[in-house]
Amino acid sequence: MILLALFAIAASGAGLVAAGIREPVADRIDRGLRIALAAALGIGAWSAAYAAARIAGASAAAKDGVLALFGALLWLSARRPRAEATPSASDPAPRYLWALFGAGCVIAAAAFVEHNRRFPDGGWDAWLIWNMRARFLARAPDLGTVFSPVLSYRAHADYPWLVPGAVAQAVVLAGRESLVSQTIAAAFGACALAIVPLALARLHGARWGLLGALAIVSVPAFAVFVSNQQSDVPLAVFVSAAAALVAIACARPGLPRGMLVLAGFAAGLGAWTKNEGLLYAACLAAGLLWRTKDARATAAFVAGIVPGAALLVAFKLTYAQPNDLAHFSTAATIAGHVFDPLRWAELAVRLLRRVVFFQAFALWLIAAVVAFAVWIRRFPGTPAGSALWLSMAALILVYVVQPLPLDWLVRTSADRLIMQLWPTAVLAALPALARTTART
Repeated sequence: MILLALFAIAASGAGLVAAGIREPVADRIDRGLRIALAAALGIGAWSAAYAAARIAGASAAAKDGVLALFGALLWLSARRPRAEATPSASDPAPRYLWALFGAGCVIAAAAFVEHNRRFPDGGWDAWLIWNMRARFLARAPDLGTVFSPVLSYRAHADYPWLVPGAVAQAVVLAGRESLVSQTIAAAFGACALAIVPLALARLHGARWGLLGALAIVSVPAFAVFVSNQQSDVPLAVFVSAAAALVAIACARPGLPRGMLVLAGFAAGLGAWTKNEGLLYAACLAAGLLWRTKDARATAAFVAGIVPGAALLVAFKLTYAQPNDLAHFSTAATIAGHVFDPLRWAELAVRLLRRVVFFQAFALWLIAAVVAFAVWIRRFPGTPAGSALWLSMAALILVYVVQPLPLDWLVRTSADRLIMQLWPTAVLAALPALARTTART
């Protein structure tokens, strides 16, 4: 059963990537990017198929065979390329960048190991929401128990469960709980550190790929959030994977539809990872339409979102409990918050304080602000850049209408939102910097 599960993950991931990227492998950078995408999408598809089986009342064990067969058929049907290979951009990276990247990886890995030794059940909400839900899924015979209304509202029985679904299956297969959630967290952390840098290297050369990798691995909060075993880093993986595929598709003639469907599928898995994922998927679709003016390309992207969104809707209509906004708010309180200038001012002050929160982000957020003000000077005219601005505007509005105190809300959630969007922000910002520092 363990071998079948591993084959289901590998086959579904490889099949999805082969069906979406219909051109031969160009070089090592391209191959590495495809492997990272296949790993992330394979784990996501494996967990989503498990959730669909549980919600439908079907056999969760039989789904591995179906998923493996589906992935193998996809891979076989996509073996004949439809386009010529496009080589990666040539911009070699100096040795000191490789040395810095290696040092960053060693430090991040050491921090990950140290945090997991002290907190084997994860940090912050991992023990109360994500790992607890995985244990319920592994032990409870029906989903009514897993998402019971008598649970504390702090357990958030409205959250999607891609990460708990993967952990629960691994626990059942391994027959033990120790090291399972840590291993899955490490896998998503590796994907977060691979997809955006490899996509940058594919489009702009190894120099910019390594700079993107350093901009992720050297953020102090990155290793901590990976070790926390929550859904923020997996969500960052799926959002940045979707943005990377959209960026690569926009660099190809004719906007290849298969690549955009694959990007939409990654965004749909993000929607099944955490509630914010559906917002990010919608913003990516809006950014793609805004920048390309291509309705058919946007429709292909939206078609890829459908499986993840349909799974989310099925869960929300059956087992999910009301979220905090629905549970504690009324139309009057929401309107009062929206038209309260003091609440907007308090939110602005509290968010600005996170920019200089050195313990979590060192000087990276300040560097991003300076780079935007001095070198970029305008919104990046790309789907990913536009999606980021739309996402931030929507999240600010969500903060304002929330029924909870802003002090507590910003302190406990702002860093998570930043980490969810940081890899995509790196993907959007570095190409703009590459254009401003282009060498003859």
